[in-house]
Amino acid sequence: MSKKYSRRVLPSADADLEGLEQYIEEQCSAPLTAARQFQLLYQLLDWLEEYAELPAVNVELSIQYGKIMRNIRFGKKMTIVYSVEDNVVYIHRIMPQSMIICEE
Repeated sequence: MSKKYSRRVLPSADADLEGLEQYIEEQCSAPLTAARQFQLLYQLLDWLEEYAELPAVNVELSIQYGKIMRNIRFGKKMTIVYSVEDNVVYIHRIMPQSMIICEE
């Protein structure tokens, strides 16, 4: 089956991935668990190439970014923040769920 969307990881999300990988390498004592989590993360990114419009629009994020934004939780504490434009899924951030709450 061909993918419905192509995926583009923006520099901010790429930096998030690098920071997460560095944190896991330096702070965590369970490298196999970390490897499995990264594998699941990339599977979820692949899933978005087919089903990007299934998660609901996040109004707060849309206001914050100035465009239609969505997010999908990953694991217990992480979220992927992305937008869909034409046939491209733009991955904006991969960050702790607690960071997506907009402060007034």
